[in-house]
Amino acid sequence: MSNTQTPDPMAVMRIASAYWHSSVLHVAHALDVFTKLAEGPATAQEMAERCQADPRGMEMILIGCVGLGLLEKEGERFRNGPIADTFLVKGRPRYQGGIVSMFADWVLPWTRLREAVVTGRPVVQKQHDHGEEATRTYIYGMLHRGIPQAELLAREVPLTGRKRLLDVGGGPGIFSIIFTRENPGLKADVLDLPQTLKVTREIIADWKAEDAVSTVEGNYLEDDFGSGYDVVLLSSMINQEGPEVIREILRKSYEAMESGGLLLVQEQFLNTEKTGPLLPLLIGLNQLIHTPAGRAYSAKEVADMAAEVGFRDLSFRPLPEPSPFTLITGLKP
Repeated sequence: MSNTQTPDPMAVMRIASAYWHSSVLHVAHALDVFTKLAEGPATAQEMAERCQADPRGMEMILIGCVGLGLLEKEGERFRNGPIADTFLVKGRPRYQGGIVSMFADWVLPWTRLREAVVTGRPVVQKQHDHGEEATRTYIYGMLHRGIPQAELLAREVPLTGRKRLLDVGGGPGIFSIIFTRENPGLKADVLDLPQTLKVTREIIADWKAEDAVSTVEGNYLEDDFGSGYDVVLLSSMINQEGPEVIREILRKSYEAMESGGLLLVQEQFLNTEKTGPLLPLLIGLNQLIHTPAGRAYSAKEVADMAAEVGFRDLSFRPLPEPSPFTLITGLKP
């Protein structure tokens, strides 16, 4: 008798239907289900009235959210579970609705994945090309996703004694804000596009970080990075670009640093064998859909590029769970 275990007969269906899960969340978020439930537990009929939706449809969405672990049900009344209450209620300090909206906007582009695979070309414009409101949604999504990661990175990499940090493509600026908060005396510049920095400056003001964090308008593809920095951070940007652009970004980072400067590259990287994890593989496919040359890289590939530029003492390690990021560090001699 064979000891080979029979493959799970439901595995293919689970993969093929995974978009059903996200569709439930996208619709519930679009109807403000979680924010309206924060007013108090309610029946499906009451929620249909609050959200101006069909009672049968609303009941199905609410039950779907229970199945996803977002809502809880007692008798006929629904209420937010811990995840929804923490991350999906508008106005809460850890609200991640911007992320949900961002991924909902990506549903149609992902239906064209086959086209991107066959042609090797992006099928949509970049998010920043869609106007101020789309940019704002994107940047605030990055802010709320980034807060816990910024706090973790600041714990993992103390910058005591460092004076000037450059946050390249820094988006909402939350890493600069947290690093300067945790390291008195450190100043930071956030380099990004002008339309992004309109939102970034609002966030810096909201966090009362104007004395420590400044913005620098520029395009990391075209502009130099200045000089006099002793830390350069490249966070969540590597997978957007092709290898030659990455080498150029690393070169510019090197040139912007003083001797002894610290390079920090934070990304959702593949393992050295490029067999996983799944999330960076999927991010790579998202870049295929959205960018001309973006892809998934292993940390070793990027560390080797940094060595070619001149960085020394390079190393990389996964950051503590639940973070999905790997951190590369290196020094300019």
